Amino acid sequence: MEDPTTFSYHVLKALRERIELVEQNILEGSTKDYASYQKLVGELTGLRFCEGEIRDILKKIEVE
Repeated sequence: MEDPTTFSYHVLKALRERIELVEQNILEGSTKDYASYQKLVGELTGLRFCEGEIRDILKKIEVE
């Protein structure tokens, strides 16, 4: 198994790809209704939160 830092960077990459996809869907207006839009915004908020938490943890590990 890979070391935790490498694994974290793979997770960050996957999160970034999903964030970009969700952002693209929102910006293109491809949602069918307001409820779908709200769902995407909620997902985007959660993804960004996770990305930030992982980045913060990685920064702490790098400092140590």
